Amino acid sequence: MSRLMKAAIIVAGIFLLFTVTGFFILPPVLKSVLVNKLSQTLHRQVSINQIKVNPYTLCVRVKGVAVKDRSSQDTFASWDELFINLDINSVFKRALILRELKVAKPYMRVVRNTDHTYNFSDLLGEKKERKPGTEASKKTGLLQFSINNIAITGGQIDFFDEPNNMRHNVKDMSLSIPFVSNMSYAVETIVQPAFSAEINGDLYSVTGKTKPFAQSREAYIDINIEDLDIPKYLAYIPVKLNFNLISCAVDLKGRISFLEYKDKEASLNFEGSMTAKKLNLDDLQKKPLLRIPSLEIGIVSIDPFVQTVHLSSMIATSPELAVKRDKAGNLNLSALVSTVPDKTKTPDIKKPSKIASGESEKEKILPKLAVDEVRIEDGKIIVQDFVPDEPITFHITNLTVTGENISTQRDSKSPINLTMLIDKKSGVSAKGSIGINPVTADLVLDVKKVPIPVFQPYFTDAVKINVTEGNINMSGSLSIIDTGKTGPGAKFTGSVLVSGFSAINKAKGGDFLKWKALSFGSIDVGYNPIYAHIGNISIADFYARIVVNSDGTLNLQRIMEGKKAGEDTVTPSPDDGNSGTKPPLAAEAKVPEKPVEDVKEPIQNITIGTITLQGGTIDFTDRMIQPSYSASLNEIGGSITGFSLSGDKKADVELLGKLNQHVPLAIVGKINPKRDDLLVDLTAKFNNLDLSPITPYAGKYIGYKIEKGKLSIDLKYMIVKKKLDSENLIFIDQLTLGERTDSPSATNLPIRLAIALLKDRSGQIKLDIPVAGSIDDPNFSVFRIVIKILINLIAKAATAPFALLGALFGGGEELSYLEFDYGKSQLTDMDIKKIDTLVKALFERPGLKLDIEGHADQEKDKEAMRTYLFNKKIKVQKLNALIRKGQAAVPVDDVVIGPKEYEQYLAMAYKAEKFEKPRNMLGFAKNLPVPEMEKLMLTHTAINDGNLRGLAVERAARARDAILGSGKITADRVFVVEPKTISPEKKEKLKDSRVDFKLK
Repeated sequence: MSRLMKAAIIVAGIFLLFTVTGFFILPPVLKSVLVNKLSQTLHRQVSINQIKVNPYTLCVRVKGVAVKDRSSQDTFASWDELFINLDINSVFKRALILRELKVAKPYMRVVRNTDHTYNFSDLLGEKKERKPGTEASKKTGLLQFSINNIAITGGQIDFFDEPNNMRHNVKDMSLSIPFVSNMSYAVETIVQPAFSAEINGDLYSVTGKTKPFAQSREAYIDINIEDLDIPKYLAYIPVKLNFNLISCAVDLKGRISFLEYKDKEASLNFEGSMTAKKLNLDDLQKKPLLRIPSLEIGIVSIDPFVQTVHLSSMIATSPELAVKRDKAGNLNLSALVSTVPDKTKTPDIKKPSKIASGESEKEKILPKLAVDEVRIEDGKIIVQDFVPDEPITFHITNLTVTGENISTQRDSKSPINLTMLIDKKSGVSAKGSIGINPVTADLVLDVKKVPIPVFQPYFTDAVKINVTEGNINMSGSLSIIDTGKTGPGAKFTGSVLVSGFSAINKAKGGDFLKWKALSFGSIDVGYNPIYAHIGNISIADFYARIVVNSDGTLNLQRIMEGKKAGEDTVTPSPDDGNSGTKPPLAAEAKVPEKPVEDVKEPIQNITIGTITLQGGTIDFTDRMIQPSYSASLNEIGGSITGFSLSGDKKADVELLGKLNQHVPLAIVGKINPKRDDLLVDLTAKFNNLDLSPITPYAGKYIGYKIEKGKLSIDLKYMIVKKKLDSENLIFIDQLTLGERTDSPSATNLPIRLAIALLKDRSGQIKLDIPVAGSIDDPNFSVFRIVIKILINLIAKAATAPFALLGALFGGGEELSYLEFDYGKSQLTDMDIKKIDTLVKALFERPGLKLDIEGHADQEKDKEAMRTYLFNKKIKVQKLNALIRKGQAAVPVDDVVIGPKEYEQYLAMAYKAEKFEKPRNMLGFAKNLPVPEMEKLMLTHTAINDGNLRGLAVERAARARDAILGSGKITADRVFVVEPKTISPEKKEKLKDSRVDFKLK
């Protein structure tokens, strides 16, 4: 056989073998191997109906492939036919080159289990980390390939969502890609993929262009989606939603562009438009949260790689928002989306590498946002707040917001205009500009008729009143700026008016506070730094009510500090408490003392041009006494000009009013309230206030009613460098006490005596009570000191009335007695001087009466009287001798006995004595020496208590006669009193031989 024949037979054999193997042997082998290997790998039953191979055209057809679900006999994935046409050039170019790749009717069944796993979760497994240096890691070359005419037709996906009991269906899915290649001849060729499918009954199509393997990668995808039903897909986002999206259909049109260059940052951009229709959100309690019939967003550019968003417009039509704060203070809007972040991982966010020099860290991560136009039309907001005990609800309607060129660019400002109505009555508008980086605002505000009662629940616990009326009006300019160093600052200039304000007592419903208009004009206030400059404050036609409750507390305390359960703010009374007079200084109101707390340094930079008061009334009612007492201060008016907490400027004060419609009250002077250099120079006075209406106080505290009397007060206060000097002039005219009361609270002090001591001949009481001290002393109180002085005056009337009298007319406690020489009753010159002062005081105090009580010293007066009587007996003998000689009689006490004649008259007196005398042997009286005669006469001169009492009475009579002898004091005011004991009360440094005076 020739070589040629042998070659032909070999070629024929190889051709036959290739044909037989390709057509008949390879397909069943491939089928068997693929079924076994895929079943083992996928852990699922895999079946293949047929595999056809054409070794001549290098075509493979795989028909009827089906993969069963792992846990059921349902089909997990399948396709009718997979067609692959391999290009012979793959061998020569050592690359995978497919002329054609087609998949017909692919199908996949996806199940999301109740535990949120999927029926293919086991196929995902865990990626094994390759160690550096392994063979796989050393392969750096990319397999060259070119796949042409890629087509998927008739595709279908069934998605079963068991947790949400939902089913999603994708059918008629088609994908065509002309080719995909990374080979050099094709990298710059633009690929135009196309995709279309029917998803849940809606048709979607996406077309695009791409250069996936060029050095400059480019891809463009055009998107045109209509009526995308968003609620169907919310269950698959990886966060927990705290709201229910009831409906939202989205139209999305635009192009996604991806560009990546070898030496530049990648760029991913979207431009187009989005429209959300019927956006309806409910909270988890199925209550409406947000309603937006139409939200249109024009998108110029969105690039997540460089974090830039540029929108041409955002327009919301007729949005409705429900804002609610629950009892715990949680805002419903703050927790719409809650996530549980993994704190152990830090998100890897790709940031642009080039950042302009000088930018702060804050600016580096701040997304760049620009919106050409923002518009909200006919918006509504329902605000509900359940934090107060009484939930509050108000409605914002006609909300319109327009803004232009809103941007996060540094120092950019955007014009904005906002208008709205609150509860269809109050108008609010703001117009101006705002900035985001930094936060700034320059707005012109106009607020009209905002009702104060709407906000009652916010202060109803702190202030126990009901605000029944009142509106706030405000106009001006508001500026806000955040410097970044000292924090945000704010400034407001303009005016504020609070009009028609009325507040009633919550417990009883009576008027508490009201005014017609409270105006703040020419306001310039700021925060950071804090300051306040107000041109003028005026309040007109105002009214206030002050009540002392039955327990001694003030209604202001209960209103400002709260009240106990079941306790009324005002004690019930049969009258309305709007008549009567202002209470006296001694009225008591128990104000609980609170510990001094550390407070921050007060604001110093405050100035007020003028404070004006006009047409004011203050009513006072005291329920602590019965019957209750009421008074009023009317026609309050005046001004305080130049008020400032900084500088040395003094404010002029002039306040006028009337007590009970008739008694003028005036407060005039200057003040400088500067904290470190307080200055007060004020005078306050009123005249002729009737005292009879304060009988309830007099009856309770002093035990007497007041029949009549008038009170005038003239106060002068000077505070310089925290040192107070004050004059408190109190003038009481014709004070007359009435009948006594049975008040258990009445004092035991001698009130009538005190009044008699203080009231002069004209029926007037004039008191000058100076008070000085340091206002830094927490225990210092002018009122307490004045009251204490008045109480001390009354106490002094009981314990030391002559000291009080002496303070008024000279002298002192020494006016309460006269001292006598032992054994005598004659008045000395000093006694006469005392009596003259006492007469003057009694004359000027006609209400006083005087008791005179004489006393004697049991020992010294008795001895002195014995000596006196002894000497008187001797003088009587000389007086008798002189009379016998024809001389005129003189008082025996005026007789003077010389030393040479003393023995003569002593012997005569001794002889005249009737006692038994010593005798001689003849029975005649002996002639005795002078000392023995004196001793016997003194021994037989007896002095008894009757003699001492007589001396005491004589002393009292001498004092009485001297007082009455002045002719200024009538006898009905002076009484000689029988002494209870001859010896008086022992007093240090005073003789018992005296006369005591007592005032009544």
